[in-house]
Order: sequence, then C-alpha cells, then structure tokens
Amino acid sequence: MNPRVRPFPPAWAPIRSLGLIVVVVACGHSDPFSSPPLGTDQPFDPTPPVRLTLNSLADRGASWLADGSGILYSAQQIGRADHDVCLALLPPTGGRQLSLTCDRSPAGGDSVNAFESPTVSADGRLAFISASGPPMAPAPLSEAIEIAPTVDPRGAARVRTLPYTIPGEPLHNHVAGLHWLGTDKLAFLGGVIGFRGVCPGCPIDTLFAGLKVVTLDATAGSSPVAIAGTDFASSVSAGSTGDEIYYTIGGDSRVFRRTLSTGAVTVAHDFGALGIARDVQVVGGAKMTAVVGGRVAFGLDPVLGPTQRDSGGVVHVVQLGTGADQALDQAGLLFRGPALSPDGTHVVAEGYPLFIFDNGASADTTVGKSGDLYLLGAP
Repeated sequence: MNPRVRPFPPAWAPIRSLGLIVVVVACGHSDPFSSPPLGTDQPFDPTPPVRLTLNSLADRGASWLADGSGILYSAQQIGRADHDVCLALLPPTGGRQLSLTCDRSPAGGDSVNAFESPTVSADGRLAFISASGPPMAPAPLSEAIEIAPTVDPRGAARVRTLPYTIPGEPLHNHVAGLHWLGTDKLAFLGGVIGFRGVCPGCPIDTLFAGLKVVTLDATAGSSPVAIAGTDFASSVSAGSTGDEIYYTIGGDSRVFRRTLSTGAVTVAHDFGALGIARDVQVVGGAKMTAVVGGRVAFGLDPVLGPTQRDSGGVVHVVQLGTGADQALDQAGLLFRGPALSPDGTHVVAEGYPLFIFDNGASADTTVGKSGDLYLLGAP
C-alpha cells in the first residue's frame, strides 16, 4: 500500500494519536495467532494480558455475543485489494476465527466495504454501522445503521442512513458506539466527523466530535431521537433495562446514569483525579468498565468545535453497588473500547503499544495507531 494514499477505512476510523509520531507494527497478519494450530480455541500465549489477535492493521470495536459464546469485532485485512474492514468472530478464549465476513456477495467488488461497531441483541440480532466507497476515497460515500436477523451481516437491512437531521440539533454525519436497549431500540453517539492530514501528502487522520446520545427504534425508517443534557457525549452504554443508559461527557471524569422515561440523571461513578472517563459499558446493572486517564485531551477544534482526542488509557472495572474500583493497568499498553463479558468475569479491549524513542538528548513516547484485541480478567 502506498503510505501516502490511504483508503477510507483507516482514515475515518477513530483517531488513535494526539499529534505524535505514529508507529505501526509491521509484522503479523489479520487472523488470530496460528500457533497453536488452527482449530484450537486457545490463544497463542495465555499469559495475562492475553493477546487475542495479531494484526499489522486494525482490530477494533469488540463486543460479546449475548450468551458469552463469542467475540465479534472489526478486522481490517492486509493484502486485500479492496481494503475491506471485515466482521470477525472469535471464540471467547481466543484461537481460530469462527467466521470472517468481508463482502456483501460472493462476487465481492471493487469498492471498500466496512462493518463497524457490531452489537448483538439478547434475541440474536446483529446491529452494525456499514460504510462503502471507492478504494482511494478519503471518506465513505455511503454510511448506514443496519440490522441483520443473525450474526451474518449479509442478511442485514438498513434502518437509518447517514447523515440525518434531528429538529433543533446540528446535522449528524457520523455515529459511533452502537448498543442495544432491550431488543427494540438502539443507543449510540451522534456527531460530526472530519478528515485531515498534518502535511500535504501525509496520511489522513480522523476526528470525531460527539454531539449527543441518540436513540433509534430498530425498524426501518425510524427517526433518531437526541437525549437532552448529553451534549458532547463521549460514550454510551445500555443499563440494566431498556429504560436506562450510562454515558460519559468529553473532558469529564464522571459516568452518568439516566432513566429515559423520566429524564432523571445521577452520577453513577466519579473517577476524580484519575482523569477523563470514556468508553463506558455496563453489564446487568452491577458491574461497569470504562477507560480512564492516559493520553486524552478535550478542547476546541477550529472546525468541529468541542472535540476529544483519545489515544487510550487504563481499563477500570467498578462494582456499582459499592463503588469499588480496580484498574487493569498493563505496562506498555494503552486501551480503548473495553467490553465486559455477559457474566462480568472478563474484559476484551483494544490494546495500543507505547513506543519510546531516545535520541540521546531527550526521549519521546508515542502510541501505535493500529491495535490488537486483548483479554483481561475482571475482578
């Protein structure tokens, strides 16, 4: 691939650096480890943190099947002429991929297709964000929220195309962080996305500015609804019922709980001096995970407005009943997108390596742009 011309999936994927030198590990492949031999349901190395994938491009957006029997994620495939971002399924312990879907039809195609933010409902339906466009386009020409009756995305139907408008709100041209609210509604971040390079000919990076938490009925043609009081939201999660959400706000250390039917809002947890909280996810109303601190900054972008730039942080697991908090810190890695298993015993998250460059006079630390999936034990 020409390093100066990047197809759109790497460009519009969530930004992973804060204007630092980006280093991408240039080894490996997009499948999980091939030793032990294919057919195993065990990872290459069981030493914590358990590395589930090895990819010189990006593995991201992991979520668990509702019964805990597998992990869905988006996998950008090296060596594919069409540069697709595929939908992959792993066993819950890692090992060989159980499935990999890259094209809408057996014939494939010349366009770039991407499956992002997969999430499966309790009754087995798959929701995801789809995108497509020409291979060298800096951004997709078509994006939509789609729902399939099974975990096979090829049977999906579009329920909402992008961009969309909500009365009284700015235009939303991108969404992120899909979650099911029960089996008949979705929650996600609605916002604006921008593409830019730091120099002429440099690779294009993506900035996403969350504007509101949005809900959408899971039926074709439904109108999105913005949730009042969630301005500049940075993440959202379902709660214990379809009437409850948890969310974070850009630049804030708190996680909020909201009852949708009444509008009542409380602080579920405040990480305080540990730093900015984001990537929240709650399982069963009892246990919560979030990313806290690390390389993150919230400020005013001249084009997008208030924007949070995030290269990852530390995964925390909180017992909501007592407020007990444990950090799952791992030397040499920053994490994004943690997802608790349905039984609350494990977290799968995107891990990004830290690199230190020492020129003799000073040292500079930067974060890898492409992440792999890691499995962490949850207290």
